[in-house]
Order: sequence, then structure tokens, then C-alpha cells
Amino acid sequence: MKIAVLGDIHSNLEALNAVLEETKRLGCEKYVCIGDIVGYNANPRECLEIVRSLDLLAVVMGNHDSYTSNTRELIGFNLQAAQAVEWTRQQLTEEELTWLGNLPMKRDIFLTSPPARFSVVHSTMDNPNMWGYIFDRFTAAASMQYQWTPLCFFGHTHTPLAFDKTDTVIGGLYESLRLLPNHKYLINVGSVGQPRDRDPRAAFVTYDVEMGLVTLHRVEYDIATSQQKIIDSGLPARLAERLAIGR
Repeated sequence: MKIAVLGDIHSNLEALNAVLEETKRLGCEKYVCIGDIVGYNANPRECLEIVRSLDLLAVVMGNHDSYTSNTRELIGFNLQAAQAVEWTRQQLTEEELTWLGNLPMKRDIFLTSPPARFSVVHSTMDNPNMWGYIFDRFTAAASMQYQWTPLCFFGHTHTPLAFDKTDTVIGGLYESLRLLPNHKYLINVGSVGQPRDRDPRAAFVTYDVEMGLVTLHRVEYDIATSQQKIIDSGLPARLAERLAIGR
């Protein structure tokens, strides 16, 4: 079984469609979403509809999903992000907002054929509702203390990083990882809709369960169309500009 793990889609329809074309080409059978389906870009309804139509093993709540689905004060959001959340709230139906608001914060997945155990969270396993960021081995180690499976996929930073724990935690950039026995892994899958590691291509990973292999993929997409949609929707121009530079 090959699973596509994607997230931080952020209403970017062009990026999502390009990623899904690639997952089909790669032969992915199931999907996992680490949250933040909406926010920032101009196609929240379309992206939400597509994600809900996938053969999902799990989908968890991201901070933009959470704040979009209610009317709480937008604490911790910069001006552009807050404007995008407020705009997105007006684009979704009550049913769609309720669906987002009912997503779990984290999930543990147990497969029997082939056997595999892994977890999914948007931010951290220790305090998933606090929306903390994992950028280094110290914050990774704190999250791993609450990780009861050998493998956890997460997002939130929009930056693909992998952490490997045996006696200590090490981490850094990755392209592919062969999962080893008696190791614990915490893997950021990058962002489909708004990469922030200076590579503007959409990012996602595949998890080949039989081979125990996690691979990072990058996909070109029509950035210019995504940018124009942001401008036409009246969203902040900065949200369009950053797509071209992957920041």
C-alpha cells in the first residue's frame, strides 16, 4: 500500500490538483491530510470538496481550519492571515464550517494488511490545540514524548523536516527515509499550497507501507493562476507574491 500524506493546502486549487495528478501517477491508494485545508488562497470550497472526496485514512484539524470554523478572536495570526481567515469564513456553508470544526486534533492509525502504526497531527503531539511549531530537535523531542507510534506525520511550519529518535533525537532536511526498527520518526510533510522553504513547488510525501519508505515529492503547478485568483478575490497582495518565492 502506498499512502499520500499531504496538508497545508490552504485553498490553493491549482497546487492541489497538480499534487493529486502526481499521486495518481505514483499509484497512491489512500490519503492522509495533516490539516489546514483552508486559509490564505482563493479556493477554500473547492479544496474542501476535493479533500472530502478522497479515500481518506485520516484528516486532522489545522489552526486555519479551527479558526475559520468559529468566530473566535484571531489570536496569533498576522494581518494577512487574519484577513484570509475572515474572508474564508464568508465563503463556506454552515455544513462545511461544521465539518471543519469537528475534525480531531490528532489521530493514531493502525493498519492490519500490511501492518503499520502511525500518527497524524497538525502541530505537536503534546499540545495539539496550542499550535506550537517544531523547527528543531528540542521541540521535536517534546512532541515525541507523547507519540505512541513509531511514525508521526505533521505540518504547520510548511517546511519539510524529519526527526529520528533512538537514544537521542536528530533531524534535518530529507528526500527519502527508510524506516528502521526501534526508531521513532516525526516527519513534516511540507505544504501543498504555500511552501516556505524557498522552493515554490507544491510538496507532499508518500508512505510505502510494505517497503517502510517515506519519500518527499515536489510538483510544479500554475502559480500565476493562483496568484491572480488571490488578487481578484480582494485578498492581500502579499499572499500572492510569496507563492512565487516559496516564502
